[in-house]
Amino acid sequence: KRAEAQRRQEAEDKKRKEVEEKRKAELEKQRQAEAQKRKEAEARQKREAEEKRKAELEKQRQAEEQKKKEEEARRQREAEEKRRAEEQKRREEAEAKRKAELEKQRKAEEARRAREAELQAAAEAEQAAREIDRYTTLITQKVVRSWLRPAGISDNLSCRLRVRLAQGGNVIAVSVLESSGNGAFDRSAAAAVYKADPLPVPEGRLFEQFRDINFVFDPAK
Repeated sequence: KRAEAQRRQEAEDKKRKEVEEKRKAELEKQRQAEAQKRKEAEARQKREAEEKRKAELEKQRQAEEQKKKEEEARRQREAEEKRRAEEQKRREEAEAKRKAELEKQRKAEEARRAREAELQAAAEAEQAAREIDRYTTLITQKVVRSWLRPAGISDNLSCRLRVRLAQGGNVIAVSVLESSGNGAFDRSAAAAVYKADPLPVPEGRLFEQFRDINFVFDPAK
């Protein structure tokens, strides 16, 4: 009985030992599984952290790249605006220069025309003066040719006559502006003007200079 009891005891001890070893093995297995699980979790967390860090770095890189692009675009816009402003300024300066040149040319042309007009006017005035002198001489000569010397009149008498004429040289009126001092001579001079009617006068605008004329009647000249 003692031997049987000892065997049972040994069997129970062995069984308890096996159960204990099995429990320890199970616990070890659980520990290893938990350790593996923790390791995997740590590895996952590390990967996630690394991925997050990389994502953050990539985000920063993209932000910096975007910032650089925007900065480059801004510089390009500013450069383009500056180029356009300079081009506009050049165009405005060129236009101002062109207008100034045109204005200079216009003034030069006006000055040239003014000089030509002055020269033309001077030439016309000179021509008119020559014509006036010529017709005045013709009038004087015709009046002198038409003069009848009164008896007893000396050769050194002269008077200034005022003559009003109509178109074509017709005599309207004659008056003595400066007497010779001899009434007969003055009357003969006025009569010579009427006798010479019509007097030679120019046509056109120049005739206006002869509507009312005065000249020295001096038959000795």
